[in-house]
Amino acid sequence: MPKAKIVKPKPAAKRRSKKSARNPVGRPPAAFTLIRAGAVLTPEGTVPDGAILARGKRILAVGRYKKLEAAARKLHNRSRRFVLEIFDRRGLIAIPGLVDIHQHGGGGADYMDATPETVRTILRIHAQDGTTSLVPTLMTASRKDIEKAARVVDAVRRESRRGRDKAGAGALPDILGLHVEGPHIAAEKRGAQPAEQIRRFDTGEIKALAKSVRTPIRIVTLAPELPGAAAYIKFLRGRGIIASAGHSAATFEQALAGFEAGISHGAHLYNAMSAFGHRAPGLAGALLLNDEASVELIADGHHLHPATVFLTLAAKPADKAILVTDATRPAGIEAEPQRTKEGALFGSTLTLLQAVRNVIRWSGWPLADVLPLATTNPARLLGLEKRKGALAKGFDADVVLLDSELRVRDVFVGGRAAFPVESRRRAGKRANR
Repeated sequence: MPKAKIVKPKPAAKRRSKKSARNPVGRPPAAFTLIRAGAVLTPEGTVPDGAILARGKRILAVGRYKKLEAAARKLHNRSRRFVLEIFDRRGLIAIPGLVDIHQHGGGGADYMDATPETVRTILRIHAQDGTTSLVPTLMTASRKDIEKAARVVDAVRRESRRGRDKAGAGALPDILGLHVEGPHIAAEKRGAQPAEQIRRFDTGEIKALAKSVRTPIRIVTLAPELPGAAAYIKFLRGRGIIASAGHSAATFEQALAGFEAGISHGAHLYNAMSAFGHRAPGLAGALLLNDEASVELIADGHHLHPATVFLTLAAKPADKAILVTDATRPAGIEAEPQRTKEGALFGSTLTLLQAVRNVIRWSGWPLADVLPLATTNPARLLGLEKRKGALAKGFDADVVLLDSELRVRDVFVGGRAAFPVESRRRAGKRANR
């Protein structure tokens, strides 16, 4: 794979002015990144021999490589310093970075471990398989433990946003917010969530959590049938937080009441919720029928049969189905998901790109048709559809380079490499031996 090129134009002629004498250093260089690929997948279609031109974190243009290279050089203002970094990835496919809204861990770590090292481990293991934006999910626990985990995630987020990860090379995925799964859930549908920490609705708890961190709370998953649910859902909606139904034994009628209160999303559809039956449609049936509600699908072949995935995609509007991982500690390093002592599934070992590959393998659909389930759809749910989930002008420069077998070769987060190219090359050579 060709190395990245650093292009520096000839220095501009010195200006003789009092201003330049007082400020000999001048402003920092204008940093442009040009990523070339054999094909670039855009909302309008595939661009052959395409490229993405970014300035800093944002995409300036997407199009044919020759045209963008010429445009980049024209952008050079010779009155100031200028750096153009070119990544030549001919033969690879450029796709937008994936967005995971429900994940608990990976690489042997869990967000509830509440240390900066475990958070970075999780972020890196998912970045290696193309996830560039995510919403860390905190599970049912004591109020103290939830706040502690949230503060650690918040600290890592603020550090990574100031530049490269100080604890290692490369850019970390963008933390878009927090997903709080519980503690207001049904005991009989708790899965691996600890029963002793399930408690009544308390708006004060979520207020205190929001006050303790700068990272926004994006999603709260709850059981809509519990006493006080309607008022709590309305409270969440008033604060701009997505109310998600999950870990619930709600009847069909109770689910409808939850929708009236403001529920607009369903966590890991069919799993840990009242199932669809021809006489009792349950929460699953209510979510299927509600065209305004989005739903999560765990496409690992364990949580859902492929036919169930396709039935759901046929029933829901195209923009309301979202692939998630619900990843736990073994994600990225093991294949089999964890189970509770009772044999119930406990999260998954998925990465989001593996979920995309699974749907493609099961269906035979092209990559471009499956990608929205892991890019534009989750971004739209979060209200970030103008920043995330597509390779287009004005969007964040989150770019993933895939080979013909849809394996990750390079990842860029906000225009910066998520891992050193040379280390990726060495790791690839070891893997092939």
